[in-house]
Amino acid sequence: MNAEDAQESMEVVLIEALIRRDGGDPASISTARSWAQNGGSSLDAYAAIMRIEEELGLVVPVARLLGPSPLSEFIRQATAAPASAPPETTAAAGAVAATASQRRHWRHAQGEGSAAFLHIGRALRCTRGFDADRAEAAFRALVARHESLRNRYVSTPDGLFLDEVADWPERAAFVRHPEAPDAEAATAPIREEVGRAFPLATEPPVRGGCVPLVDGTAVVYFVVHHITADGWTVDLLADDFLALYTKAGDPELDELDELDKLGELDELGELAPAAPFSRYAAALDTTARAGAYADDIAYWQKKFARVSPDFTIARRHGAASGQRAGTSRLVWDGPGEANAVRDRARELGVTTYSLLLSGLLAAAHVLSGKDDVVVMSGVANRNRAEYRHTAGLFTNQIFFVGDFRATGTTDSYVRQVHDDVIESLARSQLPIEVVLDEMGAYDMARTLAPYANILFQAAEAPIAPPPIRDGTWQPHPLGTGSIKRHCNIHLEDDGAEGLALELDYSLALVGEHDAARLLRALRAAADHIVQGGDGSVSELLAVVREAAGDPAPTLTIFSVDYPGARAEPSLAAIVRDSLPGAKIVELPVPLSLDAEEIEECLRRGHALMGRDSSGPAAVLGYCSAAAWARHLVATLPGPDAAPALLSVNDNALTETDWYEEFTDLIGRLTPGADLAEVAPARIALPRDGDLSSRCAAARDALAVMRRILEGALEERFGTPLGRVARETLAVQLKWLSYLGSCVVVGAEPGPVDERGLPGVRLDQGPRIFAWIRAELDPEGTLS
Repeated sequence: MNAEDAQESMEVVLIEALIRRDGGDPASISTARSWAQNGGSSLDAYAAIMRIEEELGLVVPVARLLGPSPLSEFIRQATAAPASAPPETTAAAGAVAATASQRRHWRHAQGEGSAAFLHIGRALRCTRGFDADRAEAAFRALVARHESLRNRYVSTPDGLFLDEVADWPERAAFVRHPEAPDAEAATAPIREEVGRAFPLATEPPVRGGCVPLVDGTAVVYFVVHHITADGWTVDLLADDFLALYTKAGDPELDELDELDKLGELDELGELAPAAPFSRYAAALDTTARAGAYADDIAYWQKKFARVSPDFTIARRHGAASGQRAGTSRLVWDGPGEANAVRDRARELGVTTYSLLLSGLLAAAHVLSGKDDVVVMSGVANRNRAEYRHTAGLFTNQIFFVGDFRATGTTDSYVRQVHDDVIESLARSQLPIEVVLDEMGAYDMARTLAPYANILFQAAEAPIAPPPIRDGTWQPHPLGTGSIKRHCNIHLEDDGAEGLALELDYSLALVGEHDAARLLRALRAAADHIVQGGDGSVSELLAVVREAAGDPAPTLTIFSVDYPGARAEPSLAAIVRDSLPGAKIVELPVPLSLDAEEIEECLRRGHALMGRDSSGPAAVLGYCSAAAWARHLVATLPGPDAAPALLSVNDNALTETDWYEEFTDLIGRLTPGADLAEVAPARIALPRDGDLSSRCAAARDALAVMRRILEGALEERFGTPLGRVARETLAVQLKWLSYLGSCVVVGAEPGPVDERGLPGVRLDQGPRIFAWIRAELDPEGTLS
């Protein structure tokens, strides 16, 4: 195909993709406008680039299509210099490294209760002519068709590997449950199977079954571990199962294993060959080892440095995994309302998703009181057509960060958000777990998914296969009813009269009241943007604040808390519950003994404390972090009066405290160990030295602690250290480094004005509430 023909064909593909949802007029599409200006969405863009690769053999990054260039320029560039496809990669069976996403799910799977957020699947009700033998045969053919369902996971000192097991189609469990009186009663045995753990090293990562009903119908289900499948895969497996079940009843086919040789399945269309997931995993591993993602890693690290890994709008902190979920909807259903949103997005040159994301970020800023807010989105990450029919864990997460310190116009702000979406999509092939692992984010966060407490996803209902459309089969609830994150928001846009946001939220952590506030604030933000006028971001936030019923705070509290996992609530959560009208700003704490990093942490803390607040301010430190809080206040530059300093369960942190913490740690591993090398007198830091010399002395002490700790772990668990022991070593060294940094800065003199509440832990909530209120709000004006 010559360049001219390729350009004409690509233009046809793009136009058809742009009108595929609403059946619009092709004449309304102009190649002189950009994709967004023509009303295109990111989901439409993915559909377009898949067709371009399949029909024209050209690989085009989706971010390029979503960019600001006119479609004519995009077409010219794509046909003149298409992106190169990655080289084909094949690895020997049993030698394929699991992806970073799979390694994360493997770690989570070792913990109790992981089924609540790692088991996914589908239930379907057969309304007539159910045959249990056909259902089981179709299930086993499904396992035989998709390599990922035949993979076991092998953990070795060198990492986690995929190992295909040939006979797992026959060994995968398919349970034929006793007859149930009705479909509602069938949910109980299904829920029990969903909650049963998968021994990933020894059994298939999928199971299925059927529950016959007294009326002659039945409910069929399958559940698969998230390490093996994503949401796209669940839809794919359901469609494949229905196709295989239908063909299993065809008398002209004697053997189900012949299905994979067919190019089409009668009225069900093609059941295309499924590429093995290991091909994708091997290619990803090869690309990562070649260092191709270095720029992407730096990009995400810089973005994450601006925001807390625990960011949330929830009043209470904690992991939402397995929590009961509530649901609310926000609908643009008035005359012309949906089209007004889309038209405004076109006018600004952004997608409808980006416009609504701008409103969500503003709402999250108001509800959280944080200047830096983060929202996550999932991407299918099937950027090559060959993986369209492959079952596996492809999905990735991208993150959008809003900074509400800057001023400017609302229109500029919305375009900046859209640019962030495009840049994030351009860097979405790298599994984000690679970055989070490198940053130690899983240790810093109080939840299993750092930075991911709020999800905003563009949703598109899959095209129902014929057995669903003709009523032979119906969707049936899987019976989980739980949630993984604090908030999940799905955008539903059919391109015509339907535009809605569906919010699922944790009833325990977010609650019905704040869920309603979020939707009110988001609607007000979107309406303000749609109305135009190009006002300021400050005006936008004032509108959002009024809609949320959240007046400007009169007190700013800077909380300083110790890092890492914990059983007790966080300091910020306690303060937020105690003084809901106050603005809470979490200050960073140092995590290393590097003098430059400590100075940078101090600079960031001072920058946060130096910003204008609407009233008085106080610094509140807890436990060991009170030492860092004291240092922050004592070193504040400028002539302004220092904020009040309050401490709860203060620990001044000396070398003796550091030693005693280490003694307690080693005592749990090897009681009676000789710790003379790290006695307080041996690790004493120079009191007259500068920060660099104190850090150097502390690093020497930490090196000795590390040697002793490694020896204790080797004595307890043997050599070489396994995964759990290595992770334990890393976590404890981070904790000891943090404590050491507090000892280092403890040499600075503290301010005179300090009030404390000694001997109290944060789980003693009522006592702390009363004290904080008495110290910071004696008149009760913030309640």
